[in-house]
Amino acid sequence: MIRVTVLAPAILAAILAATPAAAQGPIDFAKLVPAKDSFVVLLQGKPVGYEVITLDRSASGFVIKDDTSLPPRMQQHTEVTIGADGAMTSVTQRGVLTGREMKVDVAYAGARVTGSATTPGPAGAITTKEVSAEVPLYTVDDNVLLPLLPGVAWQPGLSIDVPLFSSGQNTLYQVTLTVVGTESVKVPAGTFEAYKVSVKGLPQGMTVYVSTLPPHRVLKAASEGAPLEFVAAR
Repeated sequence: MIRVTVLAPAILAAILAATPAAAQGPIDFAKLVPAKDSFVVLLQGKPVGYEVITLDRSASGFVIKDDTSLPPRMQQHTEVTIGADGAMTSVTQRGVLTGREMKVDVAYAGARVTGSATTPGPAGAITTKEVSAEVPLYTVDDNVLLPLLPGVAWQPGLSIDVPLFSSGQNTLYQVTLTVVGTESVKVPAGTFEAYKVSVKGLPQGMTVYVSTLPPHRVLKAASEGAPLEFVAAR
């Protein structure tokens, strides 16, 4: 899935006025601004659900919430917290897939990720596994790769490597994002000039379209060989 706090007014004002420290990894967290992006999920071109991703600042950095609904088969809510320096801190996910519960509870601390995940396995069966792994500096959790793309300094020909950890599968991937061209993309939100970005290094490759103009919103995303597409609704 492509994977978007209620505070006292005085605290909230201080957070919004502050500029987070920029990380030195491939994503510049100082570029990120609060945003809410809605996507229509298409199956062979027909709407079958939606995804809403919200990125907000928090007292310690950022929080990304993602709500995905593909009725009647799947419902999922994900919440990821990130430090102001871009370090992942926690992942909480709750969902239901064809009546079976899914959940992820993971904590990032320094170079280590620990927790547990109850998610679909390769054959579709729901399995529970321990999450325990060493990860490199500036690792990105796979649940928040797309909402963090506005923090990349996009330009023609850009190619960057991102260490991506799948907290649901306890697996680390080295992912390469490459701008392979520029296209005009028509989605429900409108028609935009976009960078076509090839994503390699995952079990399934992806193609993502990111607006050429800041804040570089994700306009469209699809896995190679899969009939599902996510297109920006607004």
